[in-house]
Amino acid sequence: MKKFIYILSILLLFLFTFNTVTTVAHHKMYSQGFYDMKDLNLSENITYKIQNNHPYVEGLLIIIDDDRKIQQLIRIPASSAQIPMLPLKYGYKFIIYNDILLTFS
Repeated sequence: MKKFIYILSILLLFLFTFNTVTTVAHHKMYSQGFYDMKDLNLSENITYKIQNNHPYVEGLLIIIDDDRKIQQLIRIPASSAQIPMLPLKYGYKFIIYNDILLTFS
């Protein structure tokens, strides 16, 4: 009887401690403005993809390095599919132009 109680208590302990919770990552949307790598929570040397979530408005994404040279200029159509970007470096700054909603993934 004692073995049964011990096994039952251990099973109940595992049952209540190993709950699985499904999580869904929500992408943060960014609108018109000036941003840097910290603001967008982006990491260095990773190829990201951007997507315009606004159904009617086109926009521009301008990526500038530390020397104020344009590294990439992307025209983003309304309700666009994911558009790949070049790998990013730490000092890059981002300019989002027009009333669009961008997500980085």
